[in-house]
Amino acid sequence: MRDFADRDDVVPTVQGPAFEELDAYWAGLNRIRDALLELSNDAAPLLQGELDRIVERIDAFEPSVSVLGQVKAGKSTLLNALIGQPGLLPSDVNPWTSVITNVHLNSPRRPGDTRALFRFFDAMEWDRLVTTGGRLGEMAQRAGFAAEADQIRAQVMQMRHSTESRLGESFEKLLGTSHAFPDLSRDVIDRYICYGDAGDTLGRAQGFYADLTKTADLYVDLPGYPQNLCIRDTPGVNDTFMMREQITINAISESRVCVIVLSAHQALSTMDMALLRIIGNVEAREILIFVNRIDELAEPVAQSREIVTSIRRTLDRAKVGEGATILFGSALWAIRALEDRCDDIPAASRRAMLDWAAARAGAPVDAAIGGAELRALAIEASGVPELNRAISRRVVEGPGQAMLADIQAEAGNVISEVETIDIVARSGHSAAVAVDRAAVEARVAEVARLCDERLRQRMAEAGAALAERLGRAQEQFVESAVATLASHIATYGETEGWRCDPTTLRMMVRSAFLSGCKTVRGALADCTGEAAEAYARLLCQDLSVPEGSVAFHLPHGPVPHAPGIIAQTISLDMQTSWWRRFFLRRGSPEDRARRYRDLILSETVPLVEAVGGESFAGFCEQVAASAQAFCTKQSAFVAAVLDAMERPARDERAMAGVAEALDDVARRGAA
Repeated sequence: MRDFADRDDVVPTVQGPAFEELDAYWAGLNRIRDALLELSNDAAPLLQGELDRIVERIDAFEPSVSVLGQVKAGKSTLLNALIGQPGLLPSDVNPWTSVITNVHLNSPRRPGDTRALFRFFDAMEWDRLVTTGGRLGEMAQRAGFAAEADQIRAQVMQMRHSTESRLGESFEKLLGTSHAFPDLSRDVIDRYICYGDAGDTLGRAQGFYADLTKTADLYVDLPGYPQNLCIRDTPGVNDTFMMREQITINAISESRVCVIVLSAHQALSTMDMALLRIIGNVEAREILIFVNRIDELAEPVAQSREIVTSIRRTLDRAKVGEGATILFGSALWAIRALEDRCDDIPAASRRAMLDWAAARAGAPVDAAIGGAELRALAIEASGVPELNRAISRRVVEGPGQAMLADIQAEAGNVISEVETIDIVARSGHSAAVAVDRAAVEARVAEVARLCDERLRQRMAEAGAALAERLGRAQEQFVESAVATLASHIATYGETEGWRCDPTTLRMMVRSAFLSGCKTVRGALADCTGEAAEAYARLLCQDLSVPEGSVAFHLPHGPVPHAPGIIAQTISLDMQTSWWRRFFLRRGSPEDRARRYRDLILSETVPLVEAVGGESFAGFCEQVAASAQAFCTKQSAFVAAVLDAMERPARDERAMAGVAEALDDVARRGAA
């Protein structure tokens, strides 16, 4: 089996300047890496570990770009066009079997002898789907509609029976495992990322494992494309039974750049609310909206202006995506050019392409254009190069600059430490200072213990404050919803359907969580600041290190992001028959209000508890780990100073190389 990049029937696109910014960024980062390796060869053993960890961070840095949108918006076709590989991902995927697919470009950390890795659901995930009918079944049960819940479970059981029959005795053995392949081929991908209907795969190679596949990782080496870039294809937001919704949300949460793919015929106005909620959890500067399939528009130039207006209006109403970049194009045009099949573009689509290209160029285009010129025009008109440039810019300006800032701070700290150790070594403190090493190490350990103790106390206080704030937000939302329901019934009567919009609750929960995280980060700064003062006193007073040579770079801790569960669908979002029928039940208005209150509480309690519990606790553990890493680093530094009292000074040339590389990359970034 051959890698798709080795196929002879595909005409590669000339990427040109599409990835210039990202290539320049990686060149600078790799220069820093080389300088750090050189410095590591001449560093003390304890500092060598610090340098190696920085190099490891650089090697592991893989920015990810998530591509999402509704089924049939053309996500997979666009992704294939973005990487110049027509047919790599199936473009006719059924939402039942759609799989999170990570395409890793030019990854130096590819697992040995692996080009494709497919992971399966574990037993717990699969059993939850069958026992409850998935989250959709759980919501039906909570809403009090057992018949609908039973119907959902029956449909899921049918899917499970089909899957188990197809896989036979291997079904149980596959749960929680993975399959790896040394090459990429259409046959391999088809078996794990399904085409067609879920019930049509029995006895066929296509989609044989797709129902059970949780994620797919494909490793593709492509000349002309940047290193260590992951482009992630996600299931449509209207995923059947929301089986993979949380997986999609988690994948998006891990990406600092998201490409929202819309069909020119839908243009966001009919887009699922689930996608709007997901967008709401991503910072606007990290969103790129790509309006695909303009090849199907009769007048793409004029209609694109109308589409932009519609999209902006919809985003404004939903209060999401302010300032998001909107791009237009056609993945089909790019694919036809890549395959050297521009002659297969229908006449109407060709006219639209020439009109679009002329408007972009500001000059007429020869209608008789053909050959290589037509292919180049189709590629540019497709919007793919422009989208690649925009992705590069977002990666560099977002996760790239954040990574560089961290590396610069860490490398600068190491240089400062090495210089301090050299000062100690040159000063010959070993002859002038009598040091009780065990006592010094005990004091260092006590500083770390106190730092951790104080930080955890502050985090516990922040957690209690968050729980109280979330409780108030929940109660405020419930009271408002019940009051609005009463007003609705008074105005329209008892037979008119009613829908509660939980957007306000999500906003309050998000705000409370981020505020709590901000408080914890402040506690991190305070506690590590106190620890730094204690370390400085120990170094300067006990070890006689010159005060001007001691500098500490306090940890910033993790950057808080709203937890993905906030975007998760709850029954209050649903426009299903059971939700509308809720209001046709018998009983007094007071009984209806009580049932409504109970239902809202049952739906919002899991959300509030998860955000205030698991999500906040997870963030706090990351903060605590940052403080522990800081104290561990200072302990190693003190040990290195003690060692330096009996060791000669080091060569400064390697340190100068690191400093020069950092300064050069910083200047390029500023320019």
